[in-house]
Amino acid sequence: MAGFAILTQPFGDQIDRCMTYQPSDRPLPAIVVDHPTQMVEDDVLHRRAEQIADAVERLLNDEEPENPSP
Repeated sequence: MAGFAILTQPFGDQIDRCMTYQPSDRPLPAIVVDHPTQMVEDDVLHRRAEQIADAVERLLNDEEPENPSP
């Protein structure tokens, strides 16, 4: 894996759109976290950090990240 994207829920489909123009031999993993991520209280910021850490751990274990429902 060369990389992965971290996006918020409203932009989760953007990876598919971008990959149309820059195809890859493997799907690019995307970590989609709840929205918003800026100007939030500390507890919300910690939840977003936990979402990212959990998703990265899943990627390192060759599992798909669990993305929030739209």
